[in-house]
Order: sequence, then C-alpha cells, then structure tokens
Amino acid sequence: MLNVGDAGGNARVGVEIDDTFVTEWQSQYLDPGQSEVGYASLGRLSEGEHTALVYVNPGSGQSDHSTNTFNVE
Repeated sequence: MLNVGDAGGNARVGVEIDDTFVTEWQSQYLDPGQSEVGYASLGRLSEGEHTALVYVNPGSGQSDHSTNTFNVE
C-alpha cells in the first residue's frame, strides 16, 4: 500500500475471496509517499477458480482496489 495523498494517516486493507470477506488489517501511520506491505492468509480453498479482491479505505478513487482470479488444483 502506498499513501498517494497529500496528508499522512492510517488505512484499512480488506480482503475478500469470491465475494466473501476474509480479513482486514490497519496500516501504521504513513506520511505521503510512504508505503507498507501486509500479508493475509486465505485459509484452505476448495479446488477450482477463485477471485480475490483487495481494497484500501480510505481510497484515492483510482488504484484503491485490485482483483486477481486464480485456480486451485
């Protein structure tokens, strides 16, 4: 996550799998231009195709969410 704003603050990052909420974490205080990396466990997923959604609140209105579709064999 990267603070692209002009003020410092904290953000919440949420993770959903197949439209189901999985987890959320809060960043440390980030000044403008600072970034932080987080990790989330998705647990055991069933075989087949899944879609992950990761989003940041508050967001910038652009590039504040990302989706990824993947297969579990």
